[in-house]
Amino acid sequence: MKLMTSLAASAAAFVLAGCSNGADDAPRPVFPDAEPATQFTRAYSMTESPDGQVRVFAKENGDETWLYEVRRDGKAWGEPVRLEFPSKSILVGPSFNPVDGTLLFASDAEMPQWPGRKDLNIWQVELVDGEWGQPEPLSGDVNTGANETMAVVSADGLMVYTSNKSGSYNLADARRDDEGNWIKQRDLEEVNDFRTNDHLALTADGRTLFFYSHRAPKIGIVDIWISSRQEDGTWDAPRNPGEPLNSAGIDYGPGLSADGKTLFFSREGDLFQIPVSVVLVGDPDA
Repeated sequence: MKLMTSLAASAAAFVLAGCSNGADDAPRPVFPDAEPATQFTRAYSMTESPDGQVRVFAKENGDETWLYEVRRDGKAWGEPVRLEFPSKSILVGPSFNPVDGTLLFASDAEMPQWPGRKDLNIWQVELVDGEWGQPEPLSGDVNTGANETMAVVSADGLMVYTSNKSGSYNLADARRDDEGNWIKQRDLEEVNDFRTNDHLALTADGRTLFFYSHRAPKIGIVDIWISSRQEDGTWDAPRNPGEPLNSAGIDYGPGLSADGKTLFFSREGDLFQIPVSVVLVGDPDA
């Protein structure tokens, strides 16, 4: 799926715009001074560390995809810097875990238990006092030897992740056991369909899930959809929040700010931001 592994950012970015204050309902560019993305230079899946000091997003150059970080300096943001995490040529799906502050991401680095394979698996890395630790694959049974492309975690420890073990990119959930291993609980059949479901963002309270899908009815080529978690742990029927989040083009790659008030997303390969309250206004289930 090209949207999964072949989206990238514009090459230059100088000052990162601040989060919306909720007064402006229209999506605003995250990198207002950057050159527009091309089909080979698109960006998506921006995530923000729990302390609000670091943002990470996926960025591609041709067939390669890498992760880049942007650091806050006072009220300003610096320039994107490539992260040197283990991989062959693909790093995607960044998401900060609000429970422990680790960064989750997907890498095509070789896994010892599956030598020679080129699939994506979920990894994690600590960020302590501004320094990255040693990345390592998640323990447990979430990684399968098929493509696991992204995982997001809520404050109560619920993980939702994407895997194509069943032949299409669908969602499942997992929780940690007493030894810290991530153990799959179930496939989210009430959310999945035969089309790709990927690029996830989950609110810290675990109630609202954002993801991209080709399903209908849609406004553009790809739209961002939402689903709400019910009291019994199941999810309600996915809904298309419509405009101004979605457009006639390609909207995908959602991610959240640390305070949960801003939704980052990609439109035609350029990173945008919009208040979550604007996206969810009028939605009785959110």
